[in-house]
Amino acid sequence: WEIPKLELLQSVVSNIQCSGPVIQWSADTTEHAHVQEVKVPAWLSNNQNYYNQITCYLDRSDKCFHFDVTTYFETRHEGNPSENDDNLEEEHDIELDFNNCSLCDHMNLPRLPLNYFVITNALACDSIPNAPKPHHTFSNITTTFHLMTKPSLCMTIDDTAVLFKLPDLHPVIGEFLKHAQNHLNHPISGVMSQDLHYPLPFDCIQIWYKICIQQFLYHKAQDIDTPQTLRALPPSGDHPHGLYDTVILSPGPNSDWPQRGIEGHVVAQLRLIFRPLDTDYFATYVQCFDVIMQPGNSGNVHPITGMHLLRRAMKSSAERLRSVVPISHICSPVHLIPKFDKEAHSHLTRESSCEFSNDFWLNKYWSKELYHTLSPLRL
Repeated sequence: WEIPKLELLQSVVSNIQCSGPVIQWSADTTEHAHVQEVKVPAWLSNNQNYYNQITCYLDRSDKCFHFDVTTYFETRHEGNPSENDDNLEEEHDIELDFNNCSLCDHMNLPRLPLNYFVITNALACDSIPNAPKPHHTFSNITTTFHLMTKPSLCMTIDDTAVLFKLPDLHPVIGEFLKHAQNHLNHPISGVMSQDLHYPLPFDCIQIWYKICIQQFLYHKAQDIDTPQTLRALPPSGDHPHGLYDTVILSPGPNSDWPQRGIEGHVVAQLRLIFRPLDTDYFATYVQCFDVIMQPGNSGNVHPITGMHLLRRAMKSSAERLRSVVPISHICSPVHLIPKFDKEAHSHLTRESSCEFSNDFWLNKYWSKELYHTLSPLRL
C-alpha cells in the first residue's frame, strides 16, 4: 500500500539488531533546529509565501543578532564617566580589560542545575548557621537528597497507615528503630521481630510527598546530573492507587553504585517518605522486587530485551515484602515497565498497571546514565 509507517515497522527489529539499542540515536537536535528555524518563523507569518517569509525572518534575525553584539562591545569601550558624576575620581581608577570581554556575558546561557552537593557541604561545615535542624539536605557518597522544610502532612502513625493503606506500618517502623538505635544495617528481609503493638517513643510523623535527589554523571564523575524528583503520593481522586516511584537501594550507607550495576542492590518502590517527630531519622517505607535469574546469561539480563526482569517480592503469607530503610540508602531512581502476559488483568488500566502487575522490566533505556550502569559491559 506504500504506507511509510507500515514500511518502517518491517525494519525496526532488524535495524535494532544491526545498529544496537535506540538509546544511542536521538532526533532531539534536528527536531529542535526544525522548531527554531522553520516552525517559529512560520507562526509569525501571515500563512502565505512561507519560504520567502521564513527566509526574510531568518535573515533579519541574524542581522539583529550581529547588531546587538556590535553595540554591546561599543558600549563597553565608550563607558566613560560623565563630568557630573560624584564618583568621578573613583571611576577613573577602574580599568576595564577589554581583552577579557566575553560574548557569553551578553548571551542568554542555559540555566545551570542547582548543585545540592555544594549545599550539603556547606551545611556540614556549618556555613549556613540559620539552617533548620535536622538538615533537610544531606547526602551519601554518590547521591544528595533534598526535602522541603515544610512537610506535606503531619499525622499519627495509625492515620498514616489508613491513608497510605499500609496496615503493618507500626511494626515495620519499630523494626527500623531497633536497627537504627543499635547502628545496624537495615536488611530488607520482611522478618518482623517486633510485636504488632510494640510501643514507639513517638506517635506522629512528618510526611513528604516528594523528595529531590541528585547524582554525579556516569562517565564524568566530577560533573553533576540534573536533579530529579521522586514521588510517594497516597491514593486520591486523580490517582486511585497512589503514585509511587521506584529506586535502587543499597544494603548499607556506603555503596559501590554505579560501578557494579545492580549487583548487591535492591529494586524497591517508595510507598511513604517520612520522619518521626523529635528524631533525626529520615526514612522511607518500601516494597521490594526480586530479579528473575536468566540462566546462561552472565549479566543476568533477558537475551532479547537486554533488560533485567523483576517480580514483586512476596512473603510466604502472600504479602508483599516490605521494609523501612533510611533515605540515604537510595542510590538512583529507575523506571519500570509492566510485563504483560498473554491474558491481561481484568482491572488493568493506565492508573493501575503498576499496582496490579507482578512482573516488570527494569528499563535501562530510560536514561543514558542508567543505560551505561545496567548494561552488562560497563566501561
